[in-house]
Amino acid sequence: MAALLAGCEKKPEPVTLPEVNAENCKPENIAKLDKSVQQAFSSQCLRAGSFKPSEPKSW
Repeated sequence: MAALLAGCEKKPEPVTLPEVNAENCKPENIAKLDKSVQQAFSSQCLRAGSFKPSEPKSW
């Protein structure tokens, strides 16, 4: 009987991460998030930023 009910559980709702910006990446706002998404969101905050190419050098 258990084998018949194994696939009938409700699937968990996919968790959406908030937008990565200066306000959301503040530690007090990260602390308000669920523990399950804090790590993933913190990682994205650390990687946030823009690409700044270096000045071309003429050797």
